[in-house]
Amino acid sequence: MATIETLVPETAPESPPLGKVQYWFACLFAVGWTGVVCAGLVHQFVQGEHPCPLCVVQRMFMLLAALGAAYIIRTALHRGSVTGRHYMTGWGLTLIALVGGSVAAWRQTTLHILPGDKGYGGEVFGLHLYVWALILFQASALVVGIALATAHTTADRGVPATGPGPLRTAGLFALWFLGAVIAVNLLVVFAEEGYHWFLPDDPNGYRFFSDLGMSD
Repeated sequence: MATIETLVPETAPESPPLGKVQYWFACLFAVGWTGVVCAGLVHQFVQGEHPCPLCVVQRMFMLLAALGAAYIIRTALHRGSVTGRHYMTGWGLTLIALVGGSVAAWRQTTLHILPGDKGYGGEVFGLHLYVWALILFQASALVVGIALATAHTTADRGVPATGPGPLRTAGLFALWFLGAVIAVNLLVVFAEEGYHWFLPDDPNGYRFFSDLGMSD
């Protein structure tokens, strides 16, 4: 006759490796899109090219996409485990942001698609920043779709991010990096728009400082 000891395992079964892969991908995704926004900020301050309203909207969707991945990371840091439902919620929010960003980038691309139009701002490897944004939004939507399709196969265990280790370190770095860039981006947009309701289509300075008489 089987005893209780033989029926109940000594330790809880670990989740398949796909759970940790999803977590690491969430960290990489959040850091990656935050880095893209950072590159835009560097381009703005180094090249002196101020983002137009559509550029600002695209940055907002980039950060919102990173926040979807941040939801997954935050869940892992708080619970120590992430269910398939949590993965699907986070990636679903990310996918919505990617669709919105794609529309904004597509709109700006079509505004400068006619022959002879030099486009807005400088180029990186022959393409304007909004064209790169459209490519990245679309590519990310494809990858996130794959992550969503496999999210239900992840188990409730196997992401021990509550204790010391690389999982927790990577998650905390991604969250703090994202939070810092969101704060910087908010300050930059406020400095560019000031207390005005609308941002000019072709901004050439920081209206907050010009309204205070601190710049031309």
